[in-house]
Amino acid sequence: MKRTSGLLPLLVLFLFSLVMTGCSKKQESSAPSDKPAAPQAVNMQEGKWEITNTFEMQGVPAGMMKPQTFTTCLSQKDYVPKDTEQKDCSMKGVTVDGNTVTWEMVCKDSSSKGKVTYAGNIFDGVMESTMKEDGKEMNARMTMKGKHIGPCDK
Repeated sequence: MKRTSGLLPLLVLFLFSLVMTGCSKKQESSAPSDKPAAPQAVNMQEGKWEITNTFEMQGVPAGMMKPQTFTTCLSQKDYVPKDTEQKDCSMKGVTVDGNTVTWEMVCKDSSSKGKVTYAGNIFDGVMESTMKEDGKEMNARMTMKGKHIGPCDK
């Protein structure tokens, strides 16, 4: 049990870095190839956003993982909240339905499904992740709250 509890902080940090990363690969289009999709406007203010994430992970007592806050720029062309880029992940199935954006992220040892709903200068969202560690599957849930804080830095 001591070995498992010693790995827990490492797993939490690993999971956080996976779910908070964007991907360097292009998003795959779900539109038919013979007809380009019409752009859909999401009710979101473009610019710099402050995003706070709260984590829940199986086997981790509530309150052990503190909320994490970061800033990022979001626009009508890039409305999936992410912290940094990671090369071993791919973003798939980004869709827009009204003001709700959903996506899938697949990485080497994990996969995630996320959803955010924008309301002008705020959003609420959730991302559910599954990862494998030592042959065991672990699940985590991240709740996201975002607020527009101004223009992006140039």
